Amino acid sequence: MKNKLSSWLFNVKILLCILILSGSAAAQTPSAYAGGDCTSINGMYVAVGYGTTGILGNTAKENALLNFARNNGVNYLIMYNLEGMDVTSTRASQLASLISRARADYGIHQIGAALGAAESADMVVSYNNAHTANERIDVLNLEYEFWNQANRATAFNNAISILNYFNSLGATHNLESEIYIGWITEAEGIALGNTADRVLVHFYRQTDVGIIDYGIERLQYLAGASRKVRIAPIFSNEGPANTGDPTSYFMGPWLETHPNDQVYKTWINGYNALSATWKNNLEVMGPTWFLYNHFADINVGKPNHITANPVNQQACTGASVTLSVASSAATKSYCWMKDGVCLGDNAYVAGSKTATLTLNNVRAQDYGNYAARVISYDAGNPTSFTSSVATVSPAANCGGTTTPNLALNKTVTASSFIAAGYEPYRIVDGNTTSSRWASAYSGNQWIRVDLGANYNINRVKLTWEAAYATAYQIQISTNGNNWTTLRSVTGNNALINDQTGLTGTGRYVRIYGTQKALPQWGFSLFELEVYGN
Repeated sequence: MKNKLSSWLFNVKILLCILILSGSAAAQTPSAYAGGDCTSINGMYVAVGYGTTGILGNTAKENALLNFARNNGVNYLIMYNLEGMDVTSTRASQLASLISRARADYGIHQIGAALGAAESADMVVSYNNAHTANERIDVLNLEYEFWNQANRATAFNNAISILNYFNSLGATHNLESEIYIGWITEAEGIALGNTADRVLVHFYRQTDVGIIDYGIERLQYLAGASRKVRIAPIFSNEGPANTGDPTSYFMGPWLETHPNDQVYKTWINGYNALSATWKNNLEVMGPTWFLYNHFADINVGKPNHITANPVNQQACTGASVTLSVASSAATKSYCWMKDGVCLGDNAYVAGSKTATLTLNNVRAQDYGNYAARVISYDAGNPTSFTSSVATVSPAANCGGTTTPNLALNKTVTASSFIAAGYEPYRIVDGNTTSSRWASAYSGNQWIRVDLGANYNINRVKLTWEAAYATAYQIQISTNGNNWTTLRSVTGNNALINDQTGLTGTGRYVRIYGTQKALPQWGFSLFELEVYGN
């Protein structure tokens, strides 16, 4: 990151890592909130350390990290100190447990590993092969400061070679490549943009004043690539009180009176104000921060300014629901999340960036878990907190007749499944939280249930894992060969899809997935429920 910092990291055996969200080069689903809008990522480096002084296996330290991430809207963790890990060790099991909890309960969507050499990527592949999807690493991040090397040309060529090796593994093991950069030439920027899946660019300043202008030519160099380049700025919270360096620091002191969200808001506003045409070849993913371990020394013990949390609501489809949050902060911003995904206003959602969220004309896909993140801009308490979760669920009496789930424990077949433990039958076992089907990673995929007889179908409920379908068809057949589409779904961003008002008769019901939320993975479904008579 900088010479003194690199020396310090070496002395404590920290190899830097950078973050990213899983996905292809296409635009990704905005799931985080930063700088006043929904973003693909809001990332943070974390040094997991070693042994009794580290985070792994220490419940208190793990919980502190995960709670900080949830309160600050972090959805991507960049983990240091993973190189050289024995994938059969207790340390690897502790890592798997932390990643699983982070994904399931704290809004983390992706994990990156900071690596300094090509061979370290082989360890990540071995680790992933030994663990389930919710425990895996998603990103191979190259931490290699070629611009600080004596023989810069040789060092840069080595960086490109390592990235190419990362890409070769990524193509067969569903991993993305990423590199952090400081200072680059135009030729280097073009080459990096054409090689790395994503590029993180450091904007290390002491305040947010004029921050977009700091080395802005680097963005223009990256935009010279022959493809669209995904980028994210990196900011540093280093300061004399938390790095032990009284003469060289970045935003540590500034953050004691300003929320960490403010710097990205200033940066993205400056970026959006640029009229340069080269911006058309860049996609800004969101912010990243160095380093979680320093945040523990900033605003320690500041009180939670949320004074009232949203409460559970029940409603029938077609009704309206209101959820509210309150904060004692004088100056603040809000963002509502549903099932861990940042919300925006539309025909059915109002007030997504205010204290009161209104769901108009509730649909089945609006049922789920809601929470509000509130960011205080008060100098005395410049912190971010996330409310408790409020569940919006169907009311007990919404008319109609309650019918049993026709698919429960019936015979299921699928186009594919990735491994033992992810078989098709798991979508009809009644377990909606820990037993699931996962398809192969490429192409369209389908899964179908044999109901055993013809039924008039009026409702299908899908409970997805994080690898959900953004586009799919619900199909029905009387013979398992000729299919009729009951409903085509596009633009889905929910994990629970309760599709009501269907009309069709058949013995077989099939879900045909055509577009994935996580392009590098397949489709993954916890449960398929079918209702009718």
